[in-house]
Amino acid sequence: MSKYVDAANWINEQRKNKCIFQNFNQMFNLESFEDAYFVQDALETVWGNKGEVVGYKLALTSKAMQAMFGVNTSFKGNLFSKTILKGDQFISLSNYGRLGVEFELAIEIGEDFGANSSNLTVEECMRKVSAVYPAFELIDDRNADYPTVDLISQTADNSWNANTVLGSKSQNFSHLDFRVNKVFKRINGNTEMSVTGAALENPFNAVIWIADFLKNRGSKLKRGQIVMTGSTFPTYFPQPDDVIEFEVLDIGKIKINISE
Repeated sequence: MSKYVDAANWINEQRKNKCIFQNFNQMFNLESFEDAYFVQDALETVWGNKGEVVGYKLALTSKAMQAMFGVNTSFKGNLFSKTILKGDQFISLSNYGRLGVEFELAIEIGEDFGANSSNLTVEECMRKVSAVYPAFELIDDRNADYPTVDLISQTADNSWNANTVLGSKSQNFSHLDFRVNKVFKRINGNTEMSVTGAALENPFNAVIWIADFLKNRGSKLKRGQIVMTGSTFPTYFPQPDDVIEFEVLDIGKIKINISE
């Protein structure tokens, strides 16, 4: 087996056993982010029980998070069909090593991105999109010690994606300015406000980033796929009995209830 398959099998066991996250780049001689993405490729086979890849997530989409890790780019992870949940959910902390909740705009692709899809403007990108959703990304950082996290290891571990929760679907979005469109996070009734532009200044830039990334790897964004565009608030680590709501103004809402 290649080192990528070995690393993928190791990640699978670490996740299954809810082991505390540890860097493994040196263990498997992963020297670059390209190595990390080859491990993600191998996870597609190892995680056959999670279904097929039906979309992508972007990690480190804010300048603050990039600065924290000393990088100036974002990173991707894969979304698997059987890990995507729809509508309000009851989420058990016991299913995760340590659950983190991120507050995002999810974007559904309306047509394949072809060879001429490089360097799109936001407006051109929006015309290729069929719907948007308020969404939660549920990450599992397995109690990682953030100051010591190696990003090659974290990226290889599918950028910590565990689940995606999609809220109400909206196809009426083309008139909105997603640089400044308001979003609201409510935790046990306490409300905070941000804007969709907190992720890459406009969440549609995440779609452009993913489209270029896939093209450079000989692939493409496809009709029906979902892109999770990055969190509009810092990651929240919930406690039992939390009620967590997220609203994207003029788009819709989503809610999760947390149990032990």
